[in-house]
Amino acid sequence: MRFDVTVLGCGAATPTERYQPTSQILNISEKWYLLDAGEGVQIALRSQRVPFQKIEQVFISHMHGDHVLGLPGLIGSMNLLGRRRPLILHGPVVLERWLMECLRLTSTYLNFELEFSVNNQDQIDTCWLDGDIQVLSAPVKHRVEAYGYRFNWTPKLLNLKKQQVEAFDLTRSEVIQLKNGQNVQRENGQLLIVEEMCYTLNPGLSYVFSGDTAPCVSLDELAEGANLLYHEATFMESLSIRAKQTGHSTSRQAANTALKAGVDTLLLGHFSSRYRSLKGLLDEAFEVFESVQLAEEKTCYDVQSFCRI
Repeated sequence: MRFDVTVLGCGAATPTERYQPTSQILNISEKWYLLDAGEGVQIALRSQRVPFQKIEQVFISHMHGDHVLGLPGLIGSMNLLGRRRPLILHGPVVLERWLMECLRLTSTYLNFELEFSVNNQDQIDTCWLDGDIQVLSAPVKHRVEAYGYRFNWTPKLLNLKKQQVEAFDLTRSEVIQLKNGQNVQRENGQLLIVEEMCYTLNPGLSYVFSGDTAPCVSLDELAEGANLLYHEATFMESLSIRAKQTGHSTSRQAANTALKAGVDTLLLGHFSSRYRSLKGLLDEAFEVFESVQLAEEKTCYDVQSFCRI
């Protein structure tokens, strides 16, 4: 099972030599999901050797330029590279109108379909479900319509122990029954017990992306019990008034959310270019929550490694 997230950009507002605008790529069981698409997203994806055509879906948190301006160019490149299968895009209600107008005005004529899914503006909701993978969206508190996302991987089937399959010469129907958690009673009276034939079911993994947001109850609920929470931390606490005015969070507020939600690890990002050193952001978060890291661009985080034992 692969469940990892690579931070492509973790800067706020404008690109700098240190940080690119927000974008991340998730790989869950070789299904690729793009989270936001700030400027430079194509170069960032290439630097991580992520084939554009493998991206199945795009999840946009909100329509500020530092989160979407790389999207039209990326879609245009997908077209030039021969994409034919549809691309699914999730986000605010205006995403479709904005993107289609960008493509029209730049004479970008696609040979594949764009399918748009509008997030629920009123409550946490499932915006995508595919087998063991569920994606939830939650309206968060920003200056414009904005969302956070939660990616859950929850295994539905047990894994059989290979040695037991061989030892008992299991039939296909017996394999299916055991994987579904049901004991097998054979005609000869032999009883095959699930606990003896299968490994313990993995409890699942979860990753939460806050988007741009001030502290809010919906994000607290979205992040509850998550293994890894990426939370914006645009400002230090000394600029909490500025954070409130702009619909952002301080690192201390991000840590408070992590504490309330009971997450395993907090990953801080969306750093303001005003800070030459990020140590102050990290120190403030540490005062509230002990398991916290600063996001690093071009770094791949294995979500399973953040599970508490």
